[in-house]
Amino acid sequence: MKLNLLFSIYAVVAAISCVLYLGFPAFSMSLYSDGTSADPQAIMLFRLVGALFGGIAVMAWFSRNAEPSESRDALVRGLTVLNVLAAIVTFWGTVSGVYNQFSWGPFVTCALFAIGFHLLGPGLSATVPKR
Repeated sequence: MKLNLLFSIYAVVAAISCVLYLGFPAFSMSLYSDGTSADPQAIMLFRLVGALFGGIAVMAWFSRNAEPSESRDALVRGLTVLNVLAAIVTFWGTVSGVYNQFSWGPFVTCALFAIGFHLLGPGLSATVPKR
């Protein structure tokens, strides 16, 4: 797989998450819970996460054909870290019983994106900028 394809797939997944979390937060939350209704604060936080996914989707989509550069490398490193952290939090939520078994899907998705960005990108080691 090439990095531009990974960016494209990631952008589509992030855009779908944005629409679901912004437009249908209570439904989206119900997928991962025991069926209890969400309070207004939780719904607003889910919408905030949806907004973040929207911005990330746009960045990934418009980066998909970018030439190698420090900026693209920074984005890849950021997406690697974002997905590692999201996989850790989702795993923790699943094994602790906060989320139901449906959350294994987002865990696997985040883990695969983290691996993909790590393998196809510049790695997490910092480079010294040339002056």
